[in-house]
Amino acid sequence: MFKKSCRSYLVVATVLLTGSLLVDCGGGNMSSPSPGSCPVLPILTSSRGGIASAVDPLVASEMKAQGLVGMTVAIAKGGTVLYTQAYGYADLSTCQAMESTAEFQIGSITKQFTAAAVLQLQNAGKLSIDNPVITYLPSYAFDPRITLRMLLNQTSGLADYLNFSAVNSWVKGVPEPTVLTQVAQAPLMFTPGSAFSYSNSNYFVLGSIIEAASPLSYANYLAADIFQPVGLTKTSYLQPSAFASPYLAGQVPGRIPAPSLFFAAGALWSNVQDLATWDAALLNGKVIPSTLFTTMVTPPPVPNFPQGGPSNYAMGWVRDTALGHPFVWHNGETSSYTSFNSMFLDDGFSVIILTNGPVNEDTPLLNLGEQIINAICGSPATAGNC
Repeated sequence: MFKKSCRSYLVVATVLLTGSLLVDCGGGNMSSPSPGSCPVLPILTSSRGGIASAVDPLVASEMKAQGLVGMTVAIAKGGTVLYTQAYGYADLSTCQAMESTAEFQIGSITKQFTAAAVLQLQNAGKLSIDNPVITYLPSYAFDPRITLRMLLNQTSGLADYLNFSAVNSWVKGVPEPTVLTQVAQAPLMFTPGSAFSYSNSNYFVLGSIIEAASPLSYANYLAADIFQPVGLTKTSYLQPSAFASPYLAGQVPGRIPAPSLFFAAGALWSNVQDLATWDAALLNGKVIPSTLFTTMVTPPPVPNFPQGGPSNYAMGWVRDTALGHPFVWHNGETSSYTSFNSMFLDDGFSVIILTNGPVNEDTPLLNLGEQIINAICGSPATAGNC
């Protein structure tokens, strides 16, 4: 069984941008309600057998319930994609069907990449995650008790910058020093290290620390030290040239903010195949040593703030269990894209879901991810894939 207590962990912040703008933590062949003037695409049935029979009806139901324009899903194990499918449309203005290779903004799944970059720099002796933030960013008034480990585990007490009143003016771009100054000066929510509270500020600051500890910008560091070595050819910091078009609720066209708004907390783009490769690379020690990956997926023993109960949040992952397997996951959401990445820690079975629209749920796409895992792993016909 999944631990239901983890559902409240990925609190997201709201930015006004023609609607809410949130950040957390093959050809098209299905459509939920008819998207405007575009023809209705055939709805898949369970007659195809195998993993398709487990996945496709669940996606059809979710897309209909949420009024989504498009979605891609990948089921993988150890980096090998067992099943991938695209549903609905990538662009309603041209009636372009979604493709399984489509790229989406992944929101807070970005945090996994940021955390891995910091742990790489720790492994290289370029920084220590137990040093105070002010060691690397001395020009800002951060509380000297706040360490990099606290940022990674979201136990620093820093207020979420996406809730600041100035954020509406940052959508077209914001200098890092502007955000860092306001984050450092904002009152803390609690004593650093004493509790967990999801705050995008933690990972924005980590992006600046990566730049302070290496000779590269955040974007260039990821490209040189993570994307290229791992073989992530469809993962990028800047908006790619070809991508699934953004939509708001009601299938209204959305906008994409400047990458500096989300920065290391949520600006990355990717597709389901690259994320499957990413999961396997992490698990197999190709990104950071296995000992550091264990650190990455181990939550600290602190309570949630303010509701209490133990935190399951580690470093860009929520630690959980699924059908007896140790399980990690994270989701992401902007006003126009929603994402979900998950993996069994014992055998590398992973489920990845990307959409080009918002999902109206407390923890977007976690429920669909759970349903897909239960359907595949709970059926004698497909359980061998788990």
